Amino acid sequence: MVHVNRWDEFRRLAVALHPSSISYTAQRAPLSKPPIGLRLTFAVESIQYVFLDFAEGDALRRTNIPVRVNEFGGAYLSEEDIRMFIVAQLGRTDVHVYSLEVLGY
Repeated sequence: MVHVNRWDEFRRLAVALHPSSISYTAQRAPLSKPPIGLRLTFAVESIQYVFLDFAEGDALRRTNIPVRVNEFGGAYLSEEDIRMFIVAQLGRTDVHVYSLEVLGY
């Protein structure tokens, strides 16, 4: 597993290695305000690349993906916002973007 700290480096790797899919999970991040974060992951051969981003106000700090608020005041990330961001940043419409949250991550 390779943890990538900068978005531009994760994007460069994803463009160069051309993975067929990128998965994500929105996760609790107690030290962020609001307390939400995003984990992006892709694998090529036997290496898994992971990028973490955390909220700061109304967007994620590194990717600037919007943090939305539901009618109960809870922060969440829109699946469509995440998918559109990844497709635009990689310049690819053929990359599959899917959530691992259904698996309990």
